[in-house]
Amino acid sequence: MIDQALVAPRYLAGPGDPAWVTVPLHQASGWSHGHEPLLPRVVLSSPDQKTLLRLDPVPGDQWWRITHNGGSAATSWYASFGARTPVELIAAVTDALTDPSPNERMMADDPLRVLRLRGWETAPDGEFRSPDGVVEGERLTFSGSASWFITAGRKEDVPLWDARFDGRTPTRIVAAFTQALSSPAPLRRTHEQTLGLSRRRLDLQWEQVPAESLASVLPARVARLAARRPGAPPPPSARPSPPTRRHPR
Repeated sequence: MIDQALVAPRYLAGPGDPAWVTVPLHQASGWSHGHEPLLPRVVLSSPDQKTLLRLDPVPGDQWWRITHNGGSAATSWYASFGARTPVELIAAVTDALTDPSPNERMMADDPLRVLRLRGWETAPDGEFRSPDGVVEGERLTFSGSASWFITAGRKEDVPLWDARFDGRTPTRIVAAFTQALSSPAPLRRTHEQTLGLSRRRLDLQWEQVPAESLASVLPARVARLAARRPGAPPPPSARPSPPTRRHPR
């Protein structure tokens, strides 16, 4: 049995495992990667070579970057995320990006709509704030395009993380991020991944999970995302064993 934490609010859960993003892109969506064994950098490119994901641990800079070359300035865009951005929030972006049949309603959705529905403060000019005041964001409109800047812990000496979407980023991509950002569902972290987290605003609940159940989570995610591709076989049914004990710490 392995101790696992359920961390809420999710935007304070720490970065998690980058494989949650990179492995499905490669195994489920066919993104290719280079091989640089002496560098800590990961670079993945989409099958059509138009989109690039770069994970580059540069101190003081955004670690995650997504760039899309649409063939013209009007159709090209980028997004970036700080080192401590929870990988589940970044995965919401890559999952939306690789969806072969995106939901049409989501494509036209307002990224602020889900925030309002979940009790976040929003303003007509695009500013928003989480109920606890930890996450703040703003939409800056220039020449008909809207860039988004989102920060967790702005009032701290050093912000925890920030996310940026340039003005040409598709609305559905930003909406996927705000939907994941504002979800009330906690994120799962191992004991090691909770080390260094500030406990002032966190709610941590602990449970014991069978090791085989924990090991099946990422393969099940890969199978589910692979099944979205045309002609893909249905993913195998994954029924991990239920937790045997849950307790606060």
